[in-house]
This record gives sequence, C-alpha cells and structure tokens, in this order.
Amino acid sequence: MSQTSAMPEERRVVTVLFADVMGSTALGEELDPEDMRALLALYYATAKDVVAQHGGTVEKFIGDAVMAVFGLLQAHGDDPERALSAALELRDRVRSDAKLGERFPIRIGVNTGEVVAAREHDAGDFLVTGDVVNVAARLQQAAAPWSVMCGERTARAARATFAFADRISLDAKGKRQPVSAYALNGRLDRPSALRVPLLGRDADLEQLELVARRAFAEQRPFLVSVIAPAGTGKTRLLEEFLDRLPRTHENAQVAIAQCLPYGQRLTYWPLRAVLYRLVGLTEDALPTQVREQIAAWLARNDFAGHGATANLLAATVGAGEGEVTDRAALFSAWRDAIELASTRGPLVLVFEDLHWSADSLLDLVEYVMQPRADAPVLMIALTRPELLDRRPNWGGGRRNHLALTLEPLAESAVTRLVEHLLESARPDVVQRIVKRSEGNPFYAGELVRSLIERTSSLTDVRAVEEALANLPDTVQATVLARLDLLDASSRRVLQVGAVFGRTFRVRGVAEVDGLDDASVALLCQDLIIKDLVRHVGSDDYTFRHILIREVAYQTLTRGERARLHAAAGRWLEAQATGREEALAELIAYHYREAVGLTSAAGGGEVAPLRASAVRWLETASQAATAGAASLEAARHLRAAIELTDDDQRRAVLFEKLGDLSISGDQSSAAYQSSIQLYRQIGAPAEQLLSALAGLLTIYTRSMGSIANRPSQDELDRLRMEAAALVERVGDERIVARFFIAESFLPFWLGSVTKPDVSQFDAAETAATRALSIAERLDDARLQSAARDGLAAVQTLRGQARAALKTNYPRLALEDRVDLLERMDAYGVITWAHCWLGELDDAARVSAAGLALLQPGQVPAWALHVVAWRAYALALRGDWDQAAAAGERALMLWEESGRLTAGYALRGFAAAFGVAHARGAEAAAERYREAIEEIERAFIARQGPRQERYLAFVRDDAHAMHAAIAERFPYDHRVIELWERLYARLADLAYAVDADLAQRVIAFAVRYEYRALEASARRAFGVGADDQAELRRALEIFDAIGAVPYSARTRCELAQRTGDRMMFDAGARVLDGLGDVDQLRRYEDLFGR
Repeated sequence: MSQTSAMPEERRVVTVLFADVMGSTALGEELDPEDMRALLALYYATAKDVVAQHGGTVEKFIGDAVMAVFGLLQAHGDDPERALSAALELRDRVRSDAKLGERFPIRIGVNTGEVVAAREHDAGDFLVTGDVVNVAARLQQAAAPWSVMCGERTARAARATFAFADRISLDAKGKRQPVSAYALNGRLDRPSALRVPLLGRDADLEQLELVARRAFAEQRPFLVSVIAPAGTGKTRLLEEFLDRLPRTHENAQVAIAQCLPYGQRLTYWPLRAVLYRLVGLTEDALPTQVREQIAAWLARNDFAGHGATANLLAATVGAGEGEVTDRAALFSAWRDAIELASTRGPLVLVFEDLHWSADSLLDLVEYVMQPRADAPVLMIALTRPELLDRRPNWGGGRRNHLALTLEPLAESAVTRLVEHLLESARPDVVQRIVKRSEGNPFYAGELVRSLIERTSSLTDVRAVEEALANLPDTVQATVLARLDLLDASSRRVLQVGAVFGRTFRVRGVAEVDGLDDASVALLCQDLIIKDLVRHVGSDDYTFRHILIREVAYQTLTRGERARLHAAAGRWLEAQATGREEALAELIAYHYREAVGLTSAAGGGEVAPLRASAVRWLETASQAATAGAASLEAARHLRAAIELTDDDQRRAVLFEKLGDLSISGDQSSAAYQSSIQLYRQIGAPAEQLLSALAGLLTIYTRSMGSIANRPSQDELDRLRMEAAALVERVGDERIVARFFIAESFLPFWLGSVTKPDVSQFDAAETAATRALSIAERLDDARLQSAARDGLAAVQTLRGQARAALKTNYPRLALEDRVDLLERMDAYGVITWAHCWLGELDDAARVSAAGLALLQPGQVPAWALHVVAWRAYALALRGDWDQAAAAGERALMLWEESGRLTAGYALRGFAAAFGVAHARGAEAAAERYREAIEEIERAFIARQGPRQERYLAFVRDDAHAMHAAIAERFPYDHRVIELWERLYARLADLAYAVDADLAQRVIAFAVRYEYRALEASARRAFGVGADDQAELRRALEIFDAIGAVPYSARTRCELAQRTGDRMMFDAGARVLDGLGDVDQLRRYEDLFGR
C-alpha cells in the first residue's frame, strides 16, 4: 500500500514512538536560526530514515519532536520490537553524529495500544488518535537523556527480544491511574520464547527425577508414561525435567520421537528422528547412506553383526534392503541400538503424543522397555488418556513402568501462575482467570496472553473489565483469539505449517504457499517471540503446544486444506528421490487427505490426486511390510483399494491384502475379490493362479480360522480352475504355492468325511513336489509350508511321530521365515506332542515359541500356540500356568478381533476345566462365553451340527457322547476333543457306550494317542465299574505325567477297592491343585 492511497477510518493496534530533544529551547537561544534549522533538518532526516528502515511511518514533526507509528499501514506482527529497534538506532545515530551528538540529547517514549487511524483529506497526512498516543508522549517526557521509556504492553510484547529495567509507576498528566513504565536496557543476545515457571508439579517432577536417578544408577531401563488431557502440563513438565537434567547427568543424551496427529497411518515414522539423532544422520540421507552410517556407528561401538542389525534399523525408516519378515528381530535390533547408545552416557528417549502412534510402534515401545541388559535408559511417553482406550493394559504391571497421571492444577498453583504471567496480584483479575481455566495451565496462560494483547495496561480498569468480559470460554477459542490478532503473513505460516503436523520445515511452508525461504524464516522468528512456535534445529520449527497446531489447522476451509495437502504431497514427492519408502507413508497421507477433502468440498479434479494417493499408499504398504508391520500394511492397502477405479490395480491390491494373512476370513475375502476381478479383466494365468493358490491355502491350511468355509463342490471348482492353469505358468513359486494348497486337502476333507487313500497319496505327492521346488529355489518360506503340508498328511494318516520328524526341521529355518510361519511350526509340533502324550515336550516347545513373541505380535497365530500350551499344562497339573495361559488366550482372541478361531477352543476348554474344578466360576464363565461365541459362529455359517465344546462346558453328558460318535473314527483332527469329552464323562461318572469306548481305545493304541487312550479307558472303567481298565488308565496317566488325572483315577479305583490309603493319596494331590469340584464328588461317594 502506498502512502498516498486512500485509507478508511479504522481501529488498529499500533506502536507509537515519541522522541524529542532535551534543552532545545535553550539551544535555540544560543544558535543562529539558520544553524538551528540545519540541525533540525539533519535530525528529521535521520529519524525518517531510521523509522522507514524498520517499517514504520513518521506521522508528524512538531518542533523538535518526532512522532512515528508502527503497524499503521501494515501490521507486521512484531511492531513493538520494530519500534524499540528504531528507538535504539535513532538514539545511537544521533549520539554518534558529529553535529548532533553534543547538542541533541534525545529521549524516547514507546507505547502500544489501540488507535483510530484515518487520512486527512486535505493534507494527505495521517490522523492517529487514542490514549496510546498521549501515554507515549508522557513516557517520552519521563525518560532520561539518551534513554528509552516503554509502556507495559510494549515491554510485554518485546520481552523475549529486549531487556528492561524493573517496572516503575509514573503519574501522568490527565491519567486517573499511574502508568506502568519500563526503561529499555537494550537488545538480548538472542531472542527466545519465554517459559512460564513450573508451578504445582513439584511432586510429579520429583517422581520423574527419582525414576531417572534409579534408571541411571541401577542401569535398568525404565518407562514413565505421563498421562493427562491436552493442556494439563505434560510438555512443560518434560521441559523442566530436561532443563534440569544436565545438573545431575551432564553427559546425558536426549532423543525425541514425535508422533503426529495422523500417526496411526505412519508406522515407525517417529523413530526416524531418534535414529538420525543417535547415529548422526542428515534429514536428506539416501537409503544406502542410512544403512552405511548405521553400520559404521554400530561398528565404532564394537557391535557384532552390525550389517544385519543396520538393515533392520534402516527398515523401520524405509531405508532397509529387502523385506524384514521377523518383527521380533527388528524389535530386538532397536533394543540393541538403544542399549548401545546408552553406553556413551545415560539416554533419555521421549515419545511425544504417543496416543497417536501406530500399533506397531506401541508394540515396539513395550518390547524395548523389557529389561535385558544393564542399560541406563529412561523412556518418557507423553500421552493423552486415549492411549488407555487402545491399550488398557499399557505397561502391563511391569516393575519398570510408572504411570504418572497429571491431575488439574490446584487453584493455588494456577493463581501463582497467573500472577506471574500478569506481573500483577490484582485479585479480581487473577481469580476470574483462575476460575475460567479450571486447573488447566495451558488454558490459563493463553487467557493471560489474550488479556494482555487486548489491553494497553492492567491499570486501565475499564479496558481490563471489557477484555475479561470478552475472553473466550474454551482453550481452543482462546488460542483462536490469539491467532486472530496475528498479521496475515504470520497467521498463514501457522496454517500451512499445521498441514505438515506438529513440526514443519521452512522450505516446505515456503514451497507449498509460494513464498521465499527467507520471508518464512523471518516470520517464524516473530512466532517464536509470540511463544507460538519453537525452533528445533536446521529449518525445522514445532508448535509450542499441539493445541495451537490443531486450532491453526481448523481455521482452514476444507477446500484450502485439500489444496495445501496436495501441495505438501507434491513437495515431499519431489524430495523423495532415492528415499521413496522412507517418505511413502507421509506422502500417501497428504494425497489421501487431499482426495477426501476435495471430494467433500465438491470441487476440483480428483483423478490425478487419486492416482498419486494409490501409488504412494501401495509404496507405503511395501515399506510397512518391509518393517514387519502387517497391520499397518493392510490399512494402507485397504485405503488404496477404496481410492482406485482401475480393476487391474484393485485386483493386485486385493491379492496383496490376502498375502498379508491378517486373519483367515479377511484373507479369504481379499483373495475372492482379487480372483473375481482377475477373471473379469482376463488377467494372465500367473496372476490368476497366484490368487487362487492363496485362497486355496487359506481354505485348506488355515481352515481353523475360517468360519465361512466353502462347500466341497465350491472348493473342487476352485481346485480344477487352478490345476488347469499350472501348465501355463512358468513361475515355479506360484506353482509350488498351489501344490502346497493341494497338500492340505485331506485336512480340509477331514471336517466332512474320511479322505480315501488316493486323496492322501495325491496330497503327499503335491507336498513332495512343492518341497522339491522350494529346496531348489532355496525359498525358506515355501520349504516350511511344504513341510507343514506333508506333516498334515502324515498326521491325518495317524503318523504323528513321522509328522514330528517332518516338522522339526522347520525350526531351523526360523531366522529366514516370518513370525507367522515360525509360530505355526511351534504350534503343530506342540500339537503332535500333546496327542502322543509327551506333555513335557509340549510344554517345552510351546514355551520356546512364545518366548519369541513380543506384545501385540501375530495374535491369531500366537493364540494357536497358547491354546495347545494351555491344554498340555492342564493335563500335566500345572494349573496355575494353565490358568495364566487361558487368560493370555482370551487376551489374544480379543486382540485378534474375536476371530472365529476353532483352534482356540481346546485352550479355552482346558482353562475352563481348571477354573471349574477350582470353583472359580467367574473365570469359567469367561471361557464358556468365548467357546459359545466361536462354536455358535461355526454352527450359524456351516449349518446344524452336534455341539462339541459347548456340551463340554455345559456338562451335557449325552451331547458329549454324541459328539464323539459323530466324528469317530474318520476325523483325526479332533483327538484332543475326544480326550476332553471322555475325561469329563469320567468326572461325571457317565456310563459310556462300551462298544464305542473299546473302538476308541483300540484306535488310540494303534496310533499312540496316549492321553486319549487313558481318558477313554478311565471313562469306560468308571461307567462299567471295570477296575482293570482303571488300573491301565492309571498306568498311562502316571507314565505321561498327567498328574490331575492320575489322582482322579486313584480316587475312583480306591472307591471300588475300598483302599483308603490310595484314596487319600489321590485326594491330597487334588487338594494341592485346588480341585474342589472333584473332591466333593469323591468324598460323597466314598462316604456312601
């Protein structure tokens, strides 16, 4: 705007500078009028030049006085600072001038406030009126020669940049109340945001420092979760702790992981800053540089195996080489890195806003916090209570975890805080702010700042009262009111920065909004002074509080958000060359938001944005998969599927989603969609066979997790379609996958009929062919799956020992296969040991498998192992452990989304048996409900059938007996079900069918199913009063170490022989186990 343009009358907040010359009247008497005029002209020229350089306007010259206004034509956001800079420069230039210095001792007054400004029509000068002008003149009159005197609002606005003397009160002519004034001492060496004192949090700070001292002194990793709503003081508490840390641990290192508001779409992104900080990487490092520098850092610290570990760490930031299949190894690499970093000095690892993080990151944090080696590490998680909604058991009751919940500040603490910020103890003003803030220190601070920005002085009662009456009534509204007072440029920087998240880069804001870097950087300095952002290194700035970011983002219209997200995506895409996977999730987020917002706003061409979003979501899925984060990978794929209209692309994406194997039902649904689309578009044979092989494998190999199973005719049609494609496909891996699916066919058929010899032979041939291909290609995953298929055939043929021999080599592949495959191997090996009555081996193998898991990892597959473990422990008499395994099974079932997991039933039934025997009916009811939900789902989807485990938990003896008869002898997959049913029928002293029992016993003897044989003999012996069968059962129970059932059989045999000593021996064992249910039955019978 030019100085001659028209300006309507308006109210503006400006800063007024008054300067005059002391003793000018006497000087005028000494000098010739022409000499005096020449000096004044020089003085005026100097003043005009200085004011113009600092962006101000000289309003008028009155004799030897100069009046200048800053913020009149354009508000800069830092007008008080500009006025003070001009005052100091004007003073220094006049004093150092050879002609003026001796004769023109100037004094300056500066004041900030609201004026009415307009241009006079005739002269073209500005007319600025308001009390702020009069006060500026009074301040100038009170100043000493060569000094600058400032008003209260000016000093407050500039205190981060300038130093002031203590406040004084001036009696100003025409003012009813004294005027607060501050002498300007000079400019600070460097600007800084003012930090309020930590008040009312002494106990919380002491706890945090105590934990730090313990963690560092004992060299024991510790996690502190600071939990509180927004604005309660989490960040301020952390700042105070980190400020004080060097006093006690001067060599402590600090690394901060900042979770973004859209963090659940960004898997391990927050760890990027931590890794780069520890290793010393630059933001723009290429993947090869990332891996090389991590490896070099590990090598410098004498870490063995630095190459593999470097790749694992790099994989979490999208810079890995190849796909990481083992999440446990990736997590372990992070624990190694953190422990290694702590050898150079105590390490403080901070996770800000952890409630926004992805599930995989939460799992990693929980893993790293588990102590393994001596390491002085303190992890601090700042989180809102929402985290506990996602993870109710966060911290898991571990001794090295402290949940520090911040309550609202006490009224006395908020009062001291407000008094400090106001530099006033006016009770009326303080209490109204305290009451409004409701114990939220951030809200209290924002209210004070808003009040100060609305009034020129706290001594102006009427202005203060008006400001208080108009203060916003929520913290968000208060922040918005502060943002409204910013000039347009500063506000825009905040808005654009908010699009990037909590932290933004100058280059990004400048590029997205068409500005130059220097202008944005200068505006950021102003925002620092206003305590809205903070500089965090290089050209990075972070919002002082996340609420400021949220409010700034909310001020943007949907259309503007869409445009800015699209621009942010393009800018990041341009920066991503060579680092595509590292930035993929971030770029995908911005394009996805742009698509959604553009569509919601009802304008703009979205097709190019959709294409970009889909492309980057697919890359993001690859990056998440490479980091062993399958849940996040699946989310990215589903988002891409929703956005694309290209059937070929959708088919591929659906197949990739199926390959992730999140759950049986989800994978089968994804494969079905892929196959349907491949058929419609006439896809190549390789693509169609690949999807068919995936679906068939889910149906046959993972049938225990599929409730909505196909009919036999449907399955046969899929198999025939796939078989017809085999000869046309040259990719041996795809062919091997089909053969693996074929090898599990008898396992699938076993649910409806007994497979015939030819079907067994065909399945064994398919498994052998698949294994041959897998070994020739040295494909560990295919080898493991092919061995599993071969072992499944052997298992169903009653060759459990042969199956063990086939499956054990899978454990040697474990560092080359993913965790799903590893858990499956441990599960089926435990399974075979249980059937053979090798309970010690079952307990050993299951424990070894579960030891590989970390919280949240592959819950559906972990459930399989835990279920078999609960079964083995219940039979062994390790009832406390069995109960714990049962609880863990329930938790895993919940984490898996309450899958229709038929394979979990054996574990729930075993845990139910323990709880029921001990009279723990609340626990028993939880297992009963889980069993009913799962079995009812199967019945609903597959049609009426005999109740199985439902009959078990209901003690329905007739239904239990019918369930055995229904499946015997063709279904080798339910040996443990028959064992459980016979065991419970014996407990109930039910008279079982003798012919069926004898056939089951002969069957169990033939195939070495020791636990089933013993339970069937016991049930027959109890029902038929056959002491010989009971003795044989007792021998087997003793041999396999089934302690509870040995004890029960002793009691039952003693009842029939009258051997009180034998009964007491059995009863003592049952009493030690807490088997109150069975003891009650036996004692009643023995008494009679």
